[in-house]
Amino acid sequence: MISEPELVGGPDGPGTPRPQVWVEPQPWPQPAPGGLPEAPRARRPWLWALGGAALASALWAGGLYAYESRGPDLGAYRTDRDPCQVGRFDGLTSAIGPKGPSMNEPLKVDEPALFQWGCSVSLAKGSARYGASVDYALHRVTDPGPEFEARMADPQISELGDRIGGLAEYAYVGELSGGGVWVRVVDGQAEISLTVMPEVWDEKRNRYVESPDLDPAALQTYLVEDMRQLMAALQR
Repeated sequence: MISEPELVGGPDGPGTPRPQVWVEPQPWPQPAPGGLPEAPRARRPWLWALGGAALASALWAGGLYAYESRGPDLGAYRTDRDPCQVGRFDGLTSAIGPKGPSMNEPLKVDEPALFQWGCSVSLAKGSARYGASVDYALHRVTDPGPEFEARMADPQISELGDRIGGLAEYAYVGELSGGGVWVRVVDGQAEISLTVMPEVWDEKRNRYVESPDLDPAALQTYLVEDMRQLMAALQR
């Protein structure tokens, strides 16, 4: 602690304290014009990278949630059209005869995961009677392609057929015993089959019997074109 100066002697004497002079503090020296600028503070690039990754993750998760909430794209296929009514079956009717009324009540399933409509109509040619049946399924949740391919490749599950191109994503044609033929396709989420089976009425036995009147190879050609028209008719 600094004490007050002690006065010894007279004015200007040896013991007289010198007057105190206040010196104003001077600021730190400033750089001359054109000198080095102040160094910028270092940034943290990892924070920006972390923020960008978080944003990308959020956008990806949002897109995935939107896809899962929408489900697969069902395309333009409709659920309010009777396949046996909108299908003209031009090829079959030209080879066999005009399309008659439905042979039975349509089978319809309308569930959140699956829509299905099955029906059949008669085709007449003289005393012979042919039945054309359609099965139309719209898979609302799962992809029908892999399961369809597995069925087509296993004779224990389905009749073996030949794969054809230019009709749908997957398309097969095949034969049944007694002259029947079929064509089956998967087009996106839609799975459609069209089958025709020749029958003839036996008066003695009072029932229909199989009749191989038409060449199965020719019937396959008719069915492929009729399937093409049916696929278009079931869409908007």
